[in-house]
Amino acid sequence: MSTSLAPASSALDPSRVDGRKPGGERRATQVRGGALLAAGALAALVAGACGGRVVVDGFEPPPDGSGGSSGSWSSGDTASSAPQGSSGAGLGGSIGEGGAPPIPPLVKEEHDNVDIDGAVPVTIQPGTLGFTAVAEIMASSPSFEPIGIESIRGPDGRLLAADYTIPGTMAAFFNQGIGAAAVPQTGADASAPLAPGVYWIKLGNGGVGPLVEPVRLSVWHRRTLDGRFHGGKIDINAFIAGEAVSEQYMRRALLAAYEGYVGLGVGSINVRHLGSEWEFIDDELLPGLLEQTAGAPGRPALNVIAVTAFGGSIVQASGVTPAVPSVAVEHGTHLSGIVVTLYEEPSVDSFILRHELGHLAGLFHTTEFDADFGDPLDDTEQCSNMRSRRERCPDFGNLMFPTGGDFSGTMTPQQTAVVRASALYRGIVEQGGGAAVPLPADADTPASGAPIAPPTPGEGARSFAPDRLASTAALPPHAAALLAGHFCGQSAARGADFDELLRAAGADADRLLAVGRDPGAPAYVRARALTAAGRAATRSSASASTRVIAELQALAADPRLPRRARLGAVEGVAAASPAAARALAARLTADADGVVERMATRAAAR
Repeated sequence: MSTSLAPASSALDPSRVDGRKPGGERRATQVRGGALLAAGALAALVAGACGGRVVVDGFEPPPDGSGGSSGSWSSGDTASSAPQGSSGAGLGGSIGEGGAPPIPPLVKEEHDNVDIDGAVPVTIQPGTLGFTAVAEIMASSPSFEPIGIESIRGPDGRLLAADYTIPGTMAAFFNQGIGAAAVPQTGADASAPLAPGVYWIKLGNGGVGPLVEPVRLSVWHRRTLDGRFHGGKIDINAFIAGEAVSEQYMRRALLAAYEGYVGLGVGSINVRHLGSEWEFIDDELLPGLLEQTAGAPGRPALNVIAVTAFGGSIVQASGVTPAVPSVAVEHGTHLSGIVVTLYEEPSVDSFILRHELGHLAGLFHTTEFDADFGDPLDDTEQCSNMRSRRERCPDFGNLMFPTGGDFSGTMTPQQTAVVRASALYRGIVEQGGGAAVPLPADADTPASGAPIAPPTPGEGARSFAPDRLASTAALPPHAAALLAGHFCGQSAARGADFDELLRAAGADADRLLAVGRDPGAPAYVRARALTAAGRAATRSSASASTRVIAELQALAADPRLPRRARLGAVEGVAAASPAAARALAARLTADADGVVERMATRAAAR
């Protein structure tokens, strides 16, 4: 799909990033209650100017600064020449085979105290695959004030982004305290290497008023010796909230999803555990959850946070990425990673992880639920009416189809180029070379030395046909595909309502209860069906609603059901009746499954 990049009247209003008009009192509880963090796109590379050029990704610059272009080297952000963990603990694959790279694969150029009323010149050198810009409000703690990339202009004068968006993508290149954008994200710029020359990037805060804190612009550029992709390693920091998933399964799922992804390998996998208070995440809690990545080891490194369930506007989601793109070069910010719930269904979980990583790297949905929007790539097909065609859409098998499609996860050359151009991984700059060495872990970050089992051959790559599930055979095909598919937080943030989509597809409370009772259905499908049944009960007659709630309460209390199915029933009760949720929580006090008890208590308190 080709898109003309010019100022768009459809751009989202940055002044409403926290859900309120500008000028109101900004208490933390109000700000955190805002909408899901916005999406982002496009960026640049600055020549000279006020900051210094900083090399990460394991390259030690020469003392005189040769080997980099204009700007000064900052020794405080230069990678160590030793691999993380001298014992090898935490390493998920070989690192540095072929020797150290002769040039830095990933370079950071930093500009402090940027004037948001002016544009910063950005020089792209030959051999650059892509670049990412990060605008950040410099405060003592993560800020909730809006900041973002207002526009980017290429060396030929063409606007690559305008009014905080790429028209037709539903992108909004601003966020809470930090905004990111990347080049390439459109078909016109998806070839490698990028056209060299001076790009111009302008920051903004949507005109909400004068900035109280200074703004820093960090521009990261991905390069190789010849401007071609030669591979690299993705380092991963895995965060597990409470008992969301076992560490062993988390490691296996990450390896299955990312080993070989767009030609990259998995480097280190370091695991941290978060408290049970983070098991359930809604749009209000999401920014605080992402802040928990502060102090994570390595840069660049992908933060993956596993939670038990999502709620609020992102209920029924299986993955949330705060912006398109988000960042893998800073930890502890409101864009620092992806958040997923893993179902212990390997093919489904691999798709969720790859899809959300696609967003973090800069990929949009090929098609949105709103037929007027889709990605700006030339080689991706787009569905003319996804709400009615769904599994008949030409992009149904694409990785970035918003419902997961058939889970085959195909990618086009331009989609692959966008991910390879991102600041996601430690790169290799020449054929047969080695990946750069990561920055060392923070002193208080222990490496996890648990062995990582290799993925089963083909695990995560199997095609999965949701409309053929026996448990959903009585449902219309669209409803079956929704229940078994991936519902992305990006869709929810843009107004798609999972339960409304199910209702439009012909799923009523009784059919959904039947799926929830079916022991042959995957646990996550049963959970979704039971949550949706409770929501459907609110539109039923009083007698029907009472009957549905009673059955959901019985299922939630049944220890024979899989945990995830019980949790779906808990959410269904809470959606149907707060009073019934309180009664259920009392009934589940001291339940043998502590996760079910905690989630029931939390649901009753909402």
